[in-house]
Amino acid sequence: MLSRLHMRIKQTFTKLSLLAMLGASFAVTPTLSYAEEEVALDSTAAVVNGGIILESDLNRHTRELLQNYKTHGAQVDELTARRQALQSLITRSLILQLAQSNGADIPDMQLDSILKQTAVRNNTSPEKILASYGNIPESQARQKFKEDYLINEVRRSSVRQRINISESEINSYAKALKERGSVEPMYHLGQVIIPLSSNPTEQEYRRAQANAQTALKEIRSGANVEEVAAKYAVGSQSADLGYQPETAIPLPFLPALVNAKPGAVVGPFRSSVGLHILKLYDVTKNAITPIKTYRVSHILIKTSIIFSDEAAIAKLNSIMDDVKSGKITFADAAKKYSEDPGSAVQGGDLGYQSLDAYDPGFAAGIAALSVGQYSEPVKSSYGWHIIHLDDVKIDKDSLNAYKDKAASIIFEREYAEAVAYWERGLRESAYIHVIDPELVRAGASIEMENTTVGQSQQNQNGKISQGSVYMN
Repeated sequence: MLSRLHMRIKQTFTKLSLLAMLGASFAVTPTLSYAEEEVALDSTAAVVNGGIILESDLNRHTRELLQNYKTHGAQVDELTARRQALQSLITRSLILQLAQSNGADIPDMQLDSILKQTAVRNNTSPEKILASYGNIPESQARQKFKEDYLINEVRRSSVRQRINISESEINSYAKALKERGSVEPMYHLGQVIIPLSSNPTEQEYRRAQANAQTALKEIRSGANVEEVAAKYAVGSQSADLGYQPETAIPLPFLPALVNAKPGAVVGPFRSSVGLHILKLYDVTKNAITPIKTYRVSHILIKTSIIFSDEAAIAKLNSIMDDVKSGKITFADAAKKYSEDPGSAVQGGDLGYQSLDAYDPGFAAGIAALSVGQYSEPVKSSYGWHIIHLDDVKIDKDSLNAYKDKAASIIFEREYAEAVAYWERGLRESAYIHVIDPELVRAGASIEMENTTVGQSQQNQNGKISQGSVYMN
């Protein structure tokens, strides 16, 4: 595996925190019912590169968004929800297209393993996860789950390599966390994001500033934050961020919040994805959760074009048959077979680490074990593993424990902004043609470049003209 520092930096993204303020990380993923509709014929709502989005999917997603807003006490008109629903579906389509172009797929055997790991991590069962997709056949629910998983994997693999955090940065932040003590302020926040393209024109920026001032005035006058946010949201984002620890709040926003009282509205703040307005609902203080660390050993078998998932699983099972029969110890097997050179020489030992330090699939495999147990083959972004849980301890005081937490917080902040920036880049470079009659009649486009409503608008070179269009 990677070095300890590289592991901390590159794999601490299982919990996304307030960084959603910088983009789509706090996007609410509606629990889509995917219920069967009484539709004889379907039509196209939008063309996204070579793919299409169906009207039935747009209708379904719009209903779910409206229900989510109603649950939050917000009155959002159907056209606004429809625009947001289309934005979400377009981003989803683009990521799935990227996965397909890269040959990404999940064989049935691997999908079963991922389902089990996800169920353990969320304290539920694979059956309940599939049932959450609504009253559809199990095969369709598995396909929806597979798509959701692929989207997350493509997003992580595309973004994480862009983030670099130095050891000195981690050390400095770890010391600050340790000095803070056992109590940390928690801020309950609402948020409005006025989006900007990656290279906004002066006209676009002036318009965004005007929209931000309008939103600021509305919220200070008592308007529902969810309703204001819905006017500008790119996708199905939630305006209510819930309670967030002070350490998770992006640094540019923190000074204003520290000095604010409940009910205050602050901003706008500029980020790489737009202008942000925050409403502070409440401030409380919670005890910092002690850091739980796990000492694990593992054997890694990597896959390739010529060595499939099935072959890796079979090899691991064969190795474990020898371990369980006493032909070889797990440590010796790791030295002999593991393809993680960093830990293989240590008999597979990775030492004590928090779950945040690991790839999500690997972390889920650890979380499912009791001390002394071996896992079934577990899939991570590195390959397939057998994991042995050696010990678990609560670490309250060591600097190393705070280093793991510091690396996680810093990475989460940068990761969320990087995700939002990356997704916006996908949209801006795509051909997106909106056909949905309701949106076309309203003259409402989605907020992204290279987007057309109705007929394509072309310049003299025949290319799609650029320019963000807001529905006010």
